[in-house]
Amino acid sequence: MPAPPGAPSHAINRAPFLPGTGPYMISQYRPNASLILTRNPYFRQWSYAAQPAGYPNVIHIKQLADPRKQQSAVAAGTADLVDITLNGQPYHPLAVQYPTRVYPGVKIATSYMFLNTRQPPFTSLKARQAVNYAIDRGRIIRLLHGSGSQETVTCQILPAGLPSYQRYCPYTAGPKDGFWHGPDLSKARRLAKQSGTTNVPVTVWNIASNGGKRVGAYLAQLLRLLGYRADVRNVSAAQWYTTVTNPHHKIQMGAITAWLADFPTASDYFLPVLTCRSFSDDPAGTLNIAEYCSPRVDKLASKAQTAQLTDPAAARRLWARVDRIVTNQAPWVPISNTSPTIFASARVGNYQESPYYGPLLDQIWVR
Repeated sequence: MPAPPGAPSHAINRAPFLPGTGPYMISQYRPNASLILTRNPYFRQWSYAAQPAGYPNVIHIKQLADPRKQQSAVAAGTADLVDITLNGQPYHPLAVQYPTRVYPGVKIATSYMFLNTRQPPFTSLKARQAVNYAIDRGRIIRLLHGSGSQETVTCQILPAGLPSYQRYCPYTAGPKDGFWHGPDLSKARRLAKQSGTTNVPVTVWNIASNGGKRVGAYLAQLLRLLGYRADVRNVSAAQWYTTVTNPHHKIQMGAITAWLADFPTASDYFLPVLTCRSFSDDPAGTLNIAEYCSPRVDKLASKAQTAQLTDPAAARRLWARVDRIVTNQAPWVPISNTSPTIFASARVGNYQESPYYGPLLDQIWVR
């Protein structure tokens, strides 16, 4: 049974999904420390389906830098929720110890590295494909998240949770059955040599936190195996995003980020980030960090978008073709499909989440 409205809910390092000026308002905010939401005295529930009033009277979001302290606080019951994926905490040990308190979400985010299609050596399709064949996707996941990660290896842009998805993985050793079986270094080396780009210097901009430095070291080693003069720039996530989104910095390659669309449609995995129109030369930034432009893909995407209104089945087939073409042209090196995984305290009930926005803190019961 739910606890009556009024018990406070505590979340660590997780922003709430409370759109607009609904049942809660900000009563206290301390930068990089905490946020407290309390009931909005002017809110009146007119429709539960549109915007329910919510259960807790107070939602307290705390910032804790140490992932171990986050996990310990939830285990001890001094906090109620933490996103363990956000800070690279392992899934498997928690799932074994607390099987009813770990909530893996739907894997609808695609993590990837980008290859700048307008900067050598990645102006060459064969150079981009060489990196896709060479990369050990499973190793990247283990370096970032450990051996018990719930991430799923992928070679393509669209995640498996979308209706337009058709499994496809050209960049693999072994059978071409749509699954990734492992890297193919021999083919990668042949493609790099055929591209005529070996011995070109490549600097990888790398997010250093949560195992990122190990990823950077691995990528530098891999690029050298392909014949490039590789270097790694390890930076914070904030510096990474500020730098790579500015096309004037001419970043060749960046690792590792993720794309999660605003809506569960195939169009949102291409139109904002992988079309000619999505690229902007404005130093204020572009989401198309691979600077990828294919008029053929744009035309097909436009056709799919139009078909969505009258023939959804045809639209799904068209988006699958877009996915396959862009995957073949390799502006990204897709690594995995991922989702937030929430660890909850023993007093949490009625756990609900949005695949795109995470746990609905206002719908949680706390005892």
